[in-house]
Amino acid sequence: MKYKFMMYNWDGGEYVTIPTNNVVDAIYYAWNFECEVYEKYTKKLIFAPFEDNEFNSDLLKEYGIRLIEDGKYRRLQDIKTGEIYKAPWQSE
Repeated sequence: MKYKFMMYNWDGGEYVTIPTNNVVDAIYYAWNFECEVYEKYTKKLIFAPFEDNEFNSDLLKEYGIRLIEDGKYRRLQDIKTGEIYKAPWQSE
């Protein structure tokens, strides 16, 4: 299976494939390592964990998601349905 996303691993100084084709899962996977997310084949930046919500929401618009403040967390939200996606490490 070919995966669609990769992250830049600052410690290793290299791009690493993210083992999922789901954009939300890919972002939360990389975010856990504080890494940027790119489309694997175009190398287009789609998520930057240290940038603000507006910047990331512009990047993520074509995927139908945005980055929002939700209580004490920054989370991804489906633009059409309003569904908020929690990261695996977020219990609330």
